[in-house]
Amino acid sequence: MVTSAHEGMHRIFQERPEILESVFEMLGVRLSAKATVDAVTTDVTETRPLERRVDTVLRIGPSDGEDFLLAIESQSGKVAGKEASWAYYVAYLQAKFRLPVLLLVVCQDGPTAKWAAGPFDCGARGWTALRVYPLVAGPDNLPVITDARTAAKNLALAVPSALAHATLRSPAGQDPSRREMESDHVLRQLLSRPGNGS
Repeated sequence: MVTSAHEGMHRIFQERPEILESVFEMLGVRLSAKATVDAVTTDVTETRPLERRVDTVLRIGPSDGEDFLLAIESQSGKVAGKEASWAYYVAYLQAKFRLPVLLLVVCQDGPTAKWAAGPFDCGARGWTALRVYPLVAGPDNLPVITDARTAAKNLALAVPSALAHATLRSPAGQDPSRREMESDHVLRQLLSRPGNGS
């Protein structure tokens, strides 16, 4: 089920791609300061009646190397067969655009993040035809940012942090749906700022 937090996370990456710099830095992936980022169609549908869509696809143009695609998926739990979809996305996007592809999976809990890190092998009889190693951003490697001043100083890290930690338990007596409403409010505010592409 697609939620407003799920959609908001992908709109953030599409409309405020500068957020990727902090996420990549945290994951140990070097990205030049003058990289260009352009949204690419997320449609990876085949001609047969089987629709597949990546949550977000961005074309990254680093100033110090060749362009590549970044496929971003939001994962709230382990889903049987999802690793095959990810392998398909990576292979399809690379074949279609003739560019290298990285897969970033944003998770909201530790067990899902651990599972999503793979690696996932496609092959048979001891031979690996394709191995997928997603980059994973989640509660185990994104800091919890609860202080407004800290968040304001590093908004690019505060947004994915808020998304990754959205399922933390609410304080005693607080309505559990309040956290999602607060996350939605933060995302709406960020998307309504000047320069967000809307």
